Amino acid sequence: MNDTTPGLSRRTFLTAAGVGLAVLGLGSALAGCTPGGATSGAAGSGALVPLPTYVPITKGPTPDLAGSATVQPVYLSAPKEAELFTSVSGKAAVSGTVSGFVISYSPPAPASNSYLQAAEQELGCKLDLQVVPADSFAPKFATVMAGGSVPDLVEFLAFQLPPSYPQLLKAQFADLSDHLSGDKVKAYPNLANLPTPSWEGCRINGRIYGVPVNRPPFGNMLISRPDVIKDLTGAEPAPKTKDEFTELCKAVTDAKRNRYAISGQSNGDSVDWAYDFMGAMFGVPNGWELQGSKLVHKWESDRWLETLSYIKELKDAGYYHPDTPSISGSQAKTYMANGTVLMHQDGISAIIDPSAPEGVVYDAILPFAADGGDGIVYQGSSMFSFTAIKQADDARVKELLTLLNHLAAPYGSTEGFFLQYGRAGEHHTREADGRVVLTEAGSAQIGPTSLNRLAAAPQILASAVPMEERLRRSHAWQEQASPMLQKSPITGLYSETAGKTSSSTNALSSTMNEYVLGRTGFDAVKSGIASWKKSTNDKVRAEYQEQLEKLS
Repeated sequence: MNDTTPGLSRRTFLTAAGVGLAVLGLGSALAGCTPGGATSGAAGSGALVPLPTYVPITKGPTPDLAGSATVQPVYLSAPKEAELFTSVSGKAAVSGTVSGFVISYSPPAPASNSYLQAAEQELGCKLDLQVVPADSFAPKFATVMAGGSVPDLVEFLAFQLPPSYPQLLKAQFADLSDHLSGDKVKAYPNLANLPTPSWEGCRINGRIYGVPVNRPPFGNMLISRPDVIKDLTGAEPAPKTKDEFTELCKAVTDAKRNRYAISGQSNGDSVDWAYDFMGAMFGVPNGWELQGSKLVHKWESDRWLETLSYIKELKDAGYYHPDTPSISGSQAKTYMANGTVLMHQDGISAIIDPSAPEGVVYDAILPFAADGGDGIVYQGSSMFSFTAIKQADDARVKELLTLLNHLAAPYGSTEGFFLQYGRAGEHHTREADGRVVLTEAGSAQIGPTSLNRLAAAPQILASAVPMEERLRRSHAWQEQASPMLQKSPITGLYSETAGKTSSSTNALSSTMNEYVLGRTGFDAVKSGIASWKKSTNDKVRAEYQEQLEKLS
């Protein structure tokens, strides 16, 4: 699944989250949200409520490879009818019409949508959803919030959170803590089935304001072509130290044959030289780290300077594709597929990219420390988005939570099967080999309806396109990498200043890029960090620090 917005990928978010960047302008949409206007990141009472209790559902078909709260289970075939189980008792039975605002990456659904009509019957309510194309989601979101008529359910994208979103949530949306915190979530079993990491981003300054759409908790990783690398070196890539990684890059690079070990990519006004993977190699923290009780940003660390120096070493040796500063994400995928580039930083879904040519094998390099110690993996947001509920009385909030609980029906349930495939004969057919195939109507109607963007079951590893080897590889990597996950200490916090100072951050990013390209010296980077720290980061730190102290 390609969960990206043109010009703003999940990769961008994971990098931006570490420095507190906000990337969606709402203008006057937040006017009056807090007395005197929103001037700080605080939006809660200071009480840190417990996250919802994780109660995994174990009914249904047995996975071919078991999962956990951090590892996706693998299903190599669609569930059989006899294996399906009921996950909800009756229909949601929501009174009146439920309005919603949700993103779509698909062409618009046809005006006559039999899947939506069937879904309304299954759910027991009338739906009035504003399904918005990804490329216009930001301005439409701002318009809706400024218009004063907030829909019942609103999707907040994890990688495109608006400035002052804590104030917006507190002013316009229901605090769900008393409904979902701790064991209270057990009243909604399918929501309790959502892994704990996915809820962490829904706890905003100590309170729960949304229901997450789950994704694996892993941030960026270094995707590889183990098949090609094995042909060139005699073994699949498994470096354990910085020196071994350098030797790997040297062994597979051949500029005369237009083959390079690694590629970064253009990232708006800057360049991503696989910063997350390289930084983790040197022990650079996930955005920020706590040293005692003080927050310290990753760019203030000597380990970050080591990272930049090493990246420049690899670049100067010719191991990076020379067009890295202008390579787009889609071009990098093409280079990976045709063997021009053998390693590229991407999200975990890239391992099972269904668009890859037949016979292409993808995997990911298992993280390691530069000196041979334990590796780390930056924990990402663990969600694609979260759905907030408009402020209403308790009865209405409970109705809407019941609806979201139904939409989060797990894989292998009757409800989940319908939400994914629709009705037999009309929206899908089952082949003789057991495969479930969407009909033309199913393909045109199910995805574009975007119900799975409001709430969904935990993601699994499965594919309608045969790719058993890559599914197994992804699962194996997740199992090995799970103990390496490193969470950011600012998860759930917000800095108003960070959302207004992207120019200074971009300027420093540009200086770092100029250093890697050999156009400026190391002293310029150090000077740039000192200036950025004084002009921007000290105030950002103070805002985060204040919230941490309130929540401690």
